[in-house]
Amino acid sequence: MRFTVPNTPTKPTRNLQQGQAIVLIALLILVLFGMLGLAVDSGRGYVDRRDQQTAVDAAALAAGDWWENFQDLNGVVVPKSVALYQNDLRIYTAYQTFSHTSTLVGPYANLPQDTYNYTFAGSYTLTIVATDTQFNGYEFQYTSSHNLSLAFIQIFGGSTTVPIGATATSIVGNQRQTPALLTLSTGSCATKLTGAAQLTVLGDVYTNGTACLDANLHEAGNCYGAAGSNCNVAQYYCYNSTPGFIPYAPHPGCDGGDTIGTGVVPAPSLPDPGYLAPSIGYYTTGQTYNIHNRGTWTEMYPGQYAGQFHLSGGSASCAFLDAGVYQWMGGYKSDANGSLLSNELKAPDEQLWSAPGTTNVANPQFWDMNGVNCAGHFNVTNSAVGQTILLAPPCTDLSPVAPAGCHTGVSDTLSRNNRWGVEVTSVRFDRFPDTSISTACSAAAGCRRESAPSECQLTPNAVVGGLHSPSNIGISVNITKNAPGAQYYNVYLNPAGCDGNQQNFGWVGRFDAPGFIGGSPVGPYPSGVAWTLGAAAPGVPPAAGASIYDVNDRLIPNPSATCFAQTRTLNCAPPDDELKPQCFSNCPPPPNLLSQENPDMSLQYPPYTGGDVSNEDYCQISSNPGNVNAPCQGALVTPGAVQFYFPNGACFDQNSQGATYVFAGEQYNWIVIYSPPGNACSNSMNGGASTQFIGTIYTPSADWAINGGDRSPLAGQVIAYTASVSGSAAVGIDFNPNYAPAPPAARLIN
Repeated sequence: MRFTVPNTPTKPTRNLQQGQAIVLIALLILVLFGMLGLAVDSGRGYVDRRDQQTAVDAAALAAGDWWENFQDLNGVVVPKSVALYQNDLRIYTAYQTFSHTSTLVGPYANLPQDTYNYTFAGSYTLTIVATDTQFNGYEFQYTSSHNLSLAFIQIFGGSTTVPIGATATSIVGNQRQTPALLTLSTGSCATKLTGAAQLTVLGDVYTNGTACLDANLHEAGNCYGAAGSNCNVAQYYCYNSTPGFIPYAPHPGCDGGDTIGTGVVPAPSLPDPGYLAPSIGYYTTGQTYNIHNRGTWTEMYPGQYAGQFHLSGGSASCAFLDAGVYQWMGGYKSDANGSLLSNELKAPDEQLWSAPGTTNVANPQFWDMNGVNCAGHFNVTNSAVGQTILLAPPCTDLSPVAPAGCHTGVSDTLSRNNRWGVEVTSVRFDRFPDTSISTACSAAAGCRRESAPSECQLTPNAVVGGLHSPSNIGISVNITKNAPGAQYYNVYLNPAGCDGNQQNFGWVGRFDAPGFIGGSPVGPYPSGVAWTLGAAAPGVPPAAGASIYDVNDRLIPNPSATCFAQTRTLNCAPPDDELKPQCFSNCPPPPNLLSQENPDMSLQYPPYTGGDVSNEDYCQISSNPGNVNAPCQGALVTPGAVQFYFPNGACFDQNSQGATYVFAGEQYNWIVIYSPPGNACSNSMNGGASTQFIGTIYTPSADWAINGGDRSPLAGQVIAYTASVSGSAAVGIDFNPNYAPAPPAARLIN
């Protein structure tokens, strides 16, 4: 029989792994959330770090810029940079805590370092370390930190916050890019010092080739050279970054705050900075020497001088340089005793620096150096009895042309029974015609310059008068020899005589110099005769009578007023006094050999006295109120500055018997001698006591042989192809950042 199986439904077999996918998906979701959280928190951390890095980069760079502009660490640099840091991070509340410490660091524990610590809302902290590394610049290190709150990681048992940080370091004023002496040649002995010469350098010596030196190099800085340089043989002197600092030998160490350099061999090459001379196009007029004779001195105008200019002494060998660019088309040579060429404006009978306001005279007078006899002189006399006292408004000293109808005489209200003291200053107006630099000096009137004061001279007789009645004896100021460059004279009176107190001298008027009317040379130019300064400054001496009268005591109080340096009104105090002769490579300087120095740079506005208002330390115009640490900040022009320009083939030859004393200025980037690339002259700088070039020598293709003595013939910087020093005299290169091209702007180094 057929066997049959019942037709029944078949039950499915159960999968033993069924349901595990849900568990895996759940676990995977946790991993995915963890990865997402990590990505989100990592992204937030990256953004946070990027924001902090941007903030510290900007703050450090700005700190360097503000330091270069203001040199005010606690008042400007730090607070402004901190505010910038807060703005970049959108921190709108003030800091919560703050601390500031100062110390000295470095190998000799003499580099000032300031540390600032800040905490802010949101768990931000900022640490600022500001280190003055002297000639290697000012370094600003900014370190930021933030405890970032984590959004997801803490869910999985991780930390609730993570520290995020950033750091940036900037440097500014690094003199490794602006050394005192830089030779661009990569050859052997590009910088060479041989023989018995003594070279004292304040600043770094840097050569792209090898330095061949001996122990006669007194180096107040570092020596940088290519492999094979023998920088180790130099004598390293102590120094600091203060302009005009006098280097000294260690004894055995340096004084507190000073440092000592070292040799850096091999050193990387420095490129040619590529400085320009953009103003030469404004000075193309052909000029000739000695056609503008002013009696005892020659006035020279800027422009092009054909052939070789040769200052060789003899008659009319004192040359005053008007401001501008002098293009020596055939070269420049000065080689004889009895010659002096300069743009320095000095008073007649200069005061003695150690006894201003007295009858003591400087020895030597600047314009009597090097065997010349060109310094100005004046005397004071009493004028006739019964002279009428003028009651017109007093003159001011605001422009090259004195206002019509103004006089300096006023009636006396107190009886006088004493001899008055009289000081004078030389005044002139100089114009800078380069309109690419916007400045007040570009106007036709130019900018006023006023020398430091003369000695004080007493009136021969007492200035007397009855109470409330006019004086019956006036004061006549007589110019017996015109000071080189003077177009006018300012006169200051002291009722107390020559008492040595400059605050007792008050301004009473400005008068034409002999041979000048309204600042223009019209002649004649008398010499050896008394040229009386008239009240209205006439072109010829007045026939009789006083030029200046007894002045109301109330108009010359004690003390006199400190005025803005560009103005003079009744009772303004005189400019700052001159300083002692330079001491640099030969200290103390030989007595009665070196001329006195000009007053220091200073703010031009009260309560500051204005400093030098005529020569290398003067700038037009300081900001008001200005920064006492950088009085010329923002200035574009140094009134009276000159530049020597040497086209290709024109060379420079300064013999120690000749004398050239000139200063450059802000408008020329402080380049006093310029020759373009391609001018491969072999130049000689043999400077004596009467020679100094204040500014930078920029001759990238030329060779220099430098010699000299008694005073630093170079106050600035030297950039040349090669440089050598030989002979037996003492030479100095006095790097002064005030007279050098602006150092490189702030840059980030970390």
